[in-house]
Amino acid sequence: MPSDGDVKRRTNAKRTKRKNAANDSDAARRKDRKKQSRRLREERNRRAALIFFASSLFFVAVLFLYLRKSKKQPHYHGSDTERYMRAKAVLDAARSGKTLDDTRKGGGSSSVKSMRYLDPRQLPPLPGEPSEPYSGKGRKGGFPGEGDDAWQSDAKSKPNSYFKRRGPKVDYTKHEYEYPDIMYDPPNDGTYPALEKMSTIFETWGQDDLDSPPDTLVEVLQHFDFQDQEQMEAATKYRDLELPFKVYNIPEVRAAHKKWTDEYVASHFNGENDDDAPQSRGSCQQSQDNFFAFHRPPLWSVELLGAPPSVDLEWTFDKWARHAVYADEVSLPKTEKHYYFQSGVNREERHKKWKHWTFVSRDLPSFSNPEPTFFGFNPPAQKGIQCRFGERGVTAATHYDGGRNMIAMITGAKRYVLSPPFACPQLGIVTSREHPSYRHSMLNFGRVTLLDEDDGTVEMSKREKEWLRISADAPTLSTVLKAGEVLYVPSHWFHYITSLQKSAQCNTRSGMHEEGNENFGGLEEVEDCIKDGDD
Repeated sequence: MPSDGDVKRRTNAKRTKRKNAANDSDAARRKDRKKQSRRLREERNRRAALIFFASSLFFVAVLFLYLRKSKKQPHYHGSDTERYMRAKAVLDAARSGKTLDDTRKGGGSSSVKSMRYLDPRQLPPLPGEPSEPYSGKGRKGGFPGEGDDAWQSDAKSKPNSYFKRRGPKVDYTKHEYEYPDIMYDPPNDGTYPALEKMSTIFETWGQDDLDSPPDTLVEVLQHFDFQDQEQMEAATKYRDLELPFKVYNIPEVRAAHKKWTDEYVASHFNGENDDDAPQSRGSCQQSQDNFFAFHRPPLWSVELLGAPPSVDLEWTFDKWARHAVYADEVSLPKTEKHYYFQSGVNREERHKKWKHWTFVSRDLPSFSNPEPTFFGFNPPAQKGIQCRFGERGVTAATHYDGGRNMIAMITGAKRYVLSPPFACPQLGIVTSREHPSYRHSMLNFGRVTLLDEDDGTVEMSKREKEWLRISADAPTLSTVLKAGEVLYVPSHWFHYITSLQKSAQCNTRSGMHEEGNENFGGLEEVEDCIKDGDD
């Protein structure tokens, strides 16, 4: 039997053995942790080295490209290098007789001053020439386009606050205007409104001279204060006589002007608005330059007439608005692509409950009211509300509307060039019913000032030149409609429109006035003009 001492020694030996085993285990774990930590550290170092190496290569490549570009192009000081280079490209294209797009593509000729060449087949026969039947077929769904996103790199390089600070070079909402004295009894002897030759209108202020207008723009149309009862009684007399005029100081139009920010309008087109108004719908069109002409795509034959005047894009309002801001800021040249956004409110909407009214109807109740108002004075004949959002330079070819037209400028400003119904034979109106531009003109009237150019820089067909010579003598007036104002365009008066800056305009029509004004004509004069193409 072991003694107590033996038992104690054996017990201590076992305890020591267990303790040594535990120590060995701890040492092994510490060793493993050190190895793992070393491996992780080495992995991090390798990654850091790889990132540094890749970054160095990228930096060297960027520096190489920058130095290579600097050798080929002159340096401009300041933050507008891209803008300078864009302007240089336009200038070089003009000097070489090419458009900017042709320069980018490396081919194709155009004119320095002609913008897009107008195919003579798009115009009606000259007076005395036989009618030309048209039987072309186009595209039922319209002509789709892709747009041009090259501008976005320049726009993104500047914060939104930069554009909001700069804006257009000339803000026509704040320009100097001279208005005629109020004539409370409208003269009905043909002296109002005062008309001039179209050539004189554009010689005084060129269509595309948006950055250099006359110091004071002289207005010829009566300008009535909506808050003055006596003046509005006079305005009603002018309206009843089918004479054009303007109205200002209209509470709902002023309120809409403050409300219609890009964010507010975009939210209603995107369906992200804070109120309960239904989502609005709109569409965007693109032209190769700043000139837009009406056409019916299902009848527009590219083979017979050339490229269509405009194509349809899938741009959102937000994207259109960003380009319009950009166009103002850089004074977008007339030869660059231009964009136009439009939307409509159908005639049935005003008969629905308020909750079914879109923001346009809600913000312009005098235009959407089912009861007569000064602006919508014949609701049964009203065909809804049309809204047009234009950017700097966008010019719409001349046309007429049968309905009596009230046009409200919500933001920005547009120039309206008006001609009375009896001027129809001088405006190059397409008279063939089968033609895609029937009852519209395809002429760019801004070119009337180029007729005497003989230096070979103007590309113009004989038919276009002869039509412009005829149009140059057409009786015409020019007026600027700016934010907060409403313009009355009588039935069958032709209107040719240029957006002077980013703008929003809505109009409503109150049925046809067939007789028109005895001094300026009406439906009969227009029908006599366009029926010739049906012979």
